[in-house]
Amino acid sequence: MVAAHSSWRWAFVVLGVLNALGAVAIWRWLPPGRRFAGARRGSSTLGPMLRHLKNPRLLATYAVGFCVMFTMLAAFTYVNFYLAAPPFRLGTQALAMIFVVYLVGAVVTPFAGRLIDRLGPRPTLLIAFSGGIAGISLTLVHSLPAVMIGLAICSTGVFIANAAGSSHVGVVAREARAAAVGLYVTFYYTGGSFGSALPGSFWSRGGWPACVALIATVQLLAIAMALLFWRPMPQVVAAPAPA
Repeated sequence: MVAAHSSWRWAFVVLGVLNALGAVAIWRWLPPGRRFAGARRGSSTLGPMLRHLKNPRLLATYAVGFCVMFTMLAAFTYVNFYLAAPPFRLGTQALAMIFVVYLVGAVVTPFAGRLIDRLGPRPTLLIAFSGGIAGISLTLVHSLPAVMIGLAICSTGVFIANAAGSSHVGVVAREARAAAVGLYVTFYYTGGSFGSALPGSFWSRGGWPACVALIATVQLLAIAMALLFWRPMPQVVAAPAPA
């Protein structure tokens, strides 16, 4: 809206101010951590992090995190070019409104924890990304309501898949869990960087259908990684007490 009435530069200024206000609010009102135990002086997380990267289950989880943010950035970056062109011809303000579909994911995501507890991370990811593939495919229909519904389904699937991936890190990591989560976040945002850049070559060669094919392929890759490596953890049975 700011860009529509002023310029993109002022839009970035407004975003910067909102981020600064959010930081002040967090600093002022977020309660302090409880039962926080800092790392021992002289200890290093490098060793545990290297062991995490050698763990196939964790490495597959990091790859899933990469795919999650890749698909989100790829979808919501290049759909703008699709909707700005015929037959839609949306303006700047209308294009900004497509991000309202995030609200659907924000409402659904809190229920993802219950789904993960009930089915496990692997079936949850399968359901989430299967829906994501269906949603992104729906955007190929030249109808604005269909595109919006497809984006809502796709973004909701991405949010749920991220919940499944991040929760699976805590299940698999047996040591230095903070470092394990940190690696997941690193792969997650690295996927976003690739997702905003790599589809550009697909767009220039095949337009939005080529981008949709790439996004669906990446989601299928995430499903394959989960099916291959996210196997149920063995249950530890306690030994009977000596008589």
